[in-house]
This record gives sequence, structure tokens and C-alpha cells, in this order.
Amino acid sequence: MTDVLLVNPKEASGFFEKMPPLGLASIAAHLEKNGFSVRIFDAEVEKRKLDEWLAEIQPRVVGISGTTHTRFDSFEIARRIKRFNRDIITVYGGVHASFTAADTLRYISELDYVIKGEGEITFTELIRKHAKGENFRMVRGLAYREGSGVTENPSPSRLDLESLPAPAYHLLNMKRYSVMMEFCGQKGISLITARGCLARCSFCSASRMFDHLVTTRSPAGVVDEIEFLLKDHGYSAVKIFDSTFTVDRGHVMQVCDEILKRNLVFPWECEIRIGTVDRELLEKMKSAGCYYVDVGVESGSQKVLNLMRKGITVEEAGETIELCHDTGLKIKAFFSFGHIGEYPEDADKTFQFIDQHRSMISVVACGAGVRIYPGTYLETYARTNNFLPPDFEWSRPYADEWLANIFQPKTVPVLLQPQLGKSELENIALRIYNRRYQGWAGIKKGLIKLTDPNKLKKLPKYLKLRIRESLKPRNKP
Repeated sequence: MTDVLLVNPKEASGFFEKMPPLGLASIAAHLEKNGFSVRIFDAEVEKRKLDEWLAEIQPRVVGISGTTHTRFDSFEIARRIKRFNRDIITVYGGVHASFTAADTLRYISELDYVIKGEGEITFTELIRKHAKGENFRMVRGLAYREGSGVTENPSPSRLDLESLPAPAYHLLNMKRYSVMMEFCGQKGISLITARGCLARCSFCSASRMFDHLVTTRSPAGVVDEIEFLLKDHGYSAVKIFDSTFTVDRGHVMQVCDEILKRNLVFPWECEIRIGTVDRELLEKMKSAGCYYVDVGVESGSQKVLNLMRKGITVEEAGETIELCHDTGLKIKAFFSFGHIGEYPEDADKTFQFIDQHRSMISVVACGAGVRIYPGTYLETYARTNNFLPPDFEWSRPYADEWLANIFQPKTVPVLLQPQLGKSELENIALRIYNRRYQGWAGIKKGLIKLTDPNKLKKLPKYLKLRIRESLKPRNKP
């Protein structure tokens, strides 16, 4: 019998790459450090069925992770576990769980506990107290049923990342993980050097999840892990998966210095934030192997940037793109349409910004429709202004087939406003894809997608939009 099985659900639409579940691997390492036996079942890469694992290892406790995208898959996993053995304790955690604890426990009877926030200490304390039959009222970050209601214990303090052991990679089949490293064509792997974000963007919950603080790992520990992944597991490139790698300038400089001191040569990618980089920092990053940066511009309208609480200006965005380009870094720039208070003319400004800077941007990543996630200001705004159904609950069935028209997953609602509703977002989606597939470069992109089953699904939707647009009556001059 195994003390704990940790389960990562499969994301059915292929929305995310096949990255190791680092959160579960960290929890597993902490549990092992405290004497518990642990296994990890990652449905993204595992070929055997979960029932086979349950029968083989007979876990006492199953911890289930998941995102807003995979919430219904996480709930189904809990149901399968309880059908297998009602006595198994089921625990749900992650960002989505952290902001929907009461809702989840109210509707999903097969889940016994929800962990809010960072899970390493909370999970370990829960299991320890359960094993001893002790009261868990003092376990911070834990939510559970009590009587006819739900009790949510106080939130946990932020963790010192240096107190945590390295992720339990030995519990993962590392041969099955690989991150697409654009432009370098090498086998990559993801890792994190810090947790948290200082920004307060209306559409993102990362800042609230980590109490508006950023905690970092030691540069030596980060590079130790990089060396381990490169030398012991055969990876040759790294994707730093921090919310914003450059939020702590000193941390970035020290990580780069550690890479250079060890004479490690490998390409790496990271996410930067406008206003947190300068020429000296970017040149240091490039000298340490950084070749590609991701930057969230989101909008070319200052009004929309202000309303989304982005904390940047359009001018700063342009300057950052130019600075990265001048440093010799490739750039992936993210843009999104459908934000609070956005109008079609604001969308036009974003397309104009893209056109103005297109020669310096390696990849333009656009999306029509802003997804509403729990714990965000956007969720509060949508509920307050009746832009979500009055009976909407995160744990109740939800699937909007129309969302496929704008290439969005059907289980996560998007913000629909009177001035930027379904028709307007469909038009924006068509503009995005028309631009994506124009010219010889666009044709090559389209041909590549024909070989990718997940991306091929978008082709009929795109053609449907094209046909619908072509049938619209045209105004005569």
C-alpha cells in the first residue's frame, strides 16, 4: 500500500504542452522528505489506465491537481477513485481549486478536501494529522465540509522555496516530456526559478494566488537543477516558466552569472515584463544563453491597458520590443481582444500596433475573447455586471459550443459585452487568422498545422468564419 498517489489530469484539447507537473513533483518531494511513500500518475503522458494504478498501489490518499480548463476532468478522476474505494481520501489543489474551494466542496461530493495556495506543507500536515487521528482545524490553507457547510481555514504563509527539496523527477517518466523550443529545434524542458507575480492584471490570478509577493530560489539551486536536466535526462534547452522571470532584476543577474561561471551553454526562453528590463540586463541574459523572450503587450490602446490594470504604456511596450530586437533576442508578443471596456476601435489600435512593430516580432500570439478565470478582478466585474449567467458556478456543468467559433475552449467562459459581443469577436478572430495565414510564411504555417491533430481541428472553424464573412451583404458605394 502506498501512502499517497498524486494525479495530474489530461488536458483534452492539447491547449498546454507536455510539461512535467512541477507542482506535484514538488509536493511529492516534500512528502518523501517527511517519510511518506508517493507515486505520481500524469494522465498527459501515462499509457496505463488510472484504475490499473489504483489496483496496483492501493493508495490511502489521492491528491488531484488541475486547472480551470481541466476542472471537470479532475472531478471525474475523483469520482473514479471513490468508485474504486470509498475509503480513499481525495484532495484537490492548484490555482483553480484555491479560488473555488467552497464551490467545489458544495457540488463535488467525491472530493474530501481542497488545498488553497502552495500545497507542500498543507498537504503534508493534512496527511500526518489524518494518520494520527488529530484535528486539522489548525492546518492553514485547508478547506473541508463541516456540518452542512464548508469551513475554510486561514490562508498559509508564503513558503521559503529554499526550504523545499528539489522536485521528485525520479517519480516521473522524463522521457515522455518535451517542450517545443521555437527557432532552435532542440529538445527542451520547463522549470521555475520563482513563484508569484507583482502585477495585478484584471484577467490573471497569479498575483492573488501568491499573495502579491514573489519568492525566488537560490541561483545555485536553479542552475543545479538545469545541469541535472541537461546532463542526466538529455535535454538541451530550457524554458523558464516563471510568471515573469525579470520581475527581480538581481535574481536574474545572479542566475545568469551562475550559468556563465559553470560554462554551461544551452538556449533558453523566458517571460519578461514591460518595464522590468534594460539593455544591460538583456545583454547579460543573452550572454548566458537566452535567445527568446515572451512579452505580454495585450493591447495597443492605452485606455484598454489602463482598464485591465496592466500598469504599462503603449510607448513602453514599443520601446521594450525595440530594445529586445536590438539586443538580438527573438520575441513572442502576446495580444488579446475583448477586455473590459474595449471597443472595436480599440481593437483596431492593437492591430495597428502589431503592424507597426511586426518586423521586430518573431511570433505574434493573438486571441479573440478574454477568458474569465476564478479569483480575478475580471470574474468579479463579470458577475457584478451580469456578464456571467446568474446561476453560473465553476463546479457545475458548463460548455458553450459557440466558443469554438473564436477558437476558445468551450468550458471556460469569455467576457461578452454589448459593444464587443459574439459578432465582433468572431470578426476579430477572422482578422487574426487571415493575418496568420497570409503570404508564403502563412501558407507554411497552415501546412504544418495539417500534421498536428489538435491544431487541425481549428481549420474547419476558420473556414466556417471565412464563408460566413463572404456571405455577408456588402454596402454598395
